[in-house]
Amino acid sequence: MRISSYPVLNLVKTLQQRKIATMEELKKALGTQVDMTVFRKLKEIEYCTSYSHRGKFYALKAVAEFDTQGL
Repeated sequence: MRISSYPVLNLVKTLQQRKIATMEELKKALGTQVDMTVFRKLKEIEYCTSYSHRGKFYALKAVAEFDTQGL
């Protein structure tokens, strides 16, 4: 069995500390320069992206807070 060289826990910790992060911040947390690596790791956790700003911002669903209008 292959050991993951990019632990998803690093991604979770970053999103818990910052609450919101950009792709560049997530790549830095994983220690990679490749967007696809981050997307593969994001599949393993429940997350949401911003609707505006071209989906530039990422957050954990457990941490994100929404009002009655969903904002």
